[in-house]
Amino acid sequence: MFPNVPVSRRRFLVGSSALAAGCLLPQRLLGAQAGEPKRERKIPVGVQLWTLRNEVQQDLAGTLQRVADIGYAGVELWFQTWPKAGELKKVVADCGLQIASAHVNLKDLLDDFPRLADYHRELGNKTLVIPYIPNYAGLSQDDWRKTIDDVRHAARAGTEAGFQMLYHNHDFEFTTRIGDVEVFDQIFGTIDAKVLGAEIDVFFVAEVGRDPAALLRKFDGRLKRVHLKEKAKPGSKGKNTELGRGTIDWPAVLAAAAAAGTEWYLVEQNCEDRPALESIQISFDYLKSLGVVA
Repeated sequence: MFPNVPVSRRRFLVGSSALAAGCLLPQRLLGAQAGEPKRERKIPVGVQLWTLRNEVQQDLAGTLQRVADIGYAGVELWFQTWPKAGELKKVVADCGLQIASAHVNLKDLLDDFPRLADYHRELGNKTLVIPYIPNYAGLSQDDWRKTIDDVRHAARAGTEAGFQMLYHNHDFEFTTRIGDVEVFDQIFGTIDAKVLGAEIDVFFVAEVGRDPAALLRKFDGRLKRVHLKEKAKPGSKGKNTELGRGTIDWPAVLAAAAAAGTEWYLVEQNCEDRPALESIQISFDYLKSLGVVA
């Protein structure tokens, strides 16, 4: 299904009681030598700033400080209008947060890469994510082939410039086909894993009726970021809600993501029912109940 996804060599057994509690999730070992005790890698948790798009526009420093006060380790950057790199770097550092990665437009990667690369080097950000394909619904089969070539070109250019390049899915990659092959498989099956990693949004996987944990396991070694976004229960006001209040099996998802080697968990939400800062607090508390964060 994914010819460029490495075959999994990491299979960890987890005690059933620990898995049910969500406390001991399979982790990659860090530098364990023969005879040394195994050490577990703690995966940091951040927030995708799309979640706080209104708040950061009104008060960037205050919003990021609140993110840090809740307990999040970092943020994945998204701005409609980007601040100056030096100012943004200082605000993030003053709050004690890390930059996990940044969502950048495919068009900017193709048309303005030198400036974009200099901006993110100044920030100290090393991971760029292609987040969306504009006007996807109107693309013909040939348009899609060209678009995937554009993604390939952007990923190669970014990788050669020293960045880790990722692609973030929505639902349309699963529901759109080029010939008999889903766009999702075309992207990850035809672009070399060495130049394009994965940022999997589990909400959209669940939204199209797939098992998120099963899909994550296919990306062992290629999975770098996971968007923790909850699918609301049937009959809810919106499609999205806080973690633990919907239908996704989070202990299974987190176990699969950790085993596949993700470097960050990133909370994202549309915030349809309550203020965004209240929502990310609820999601953080749920992750804390699972032992994912302290």
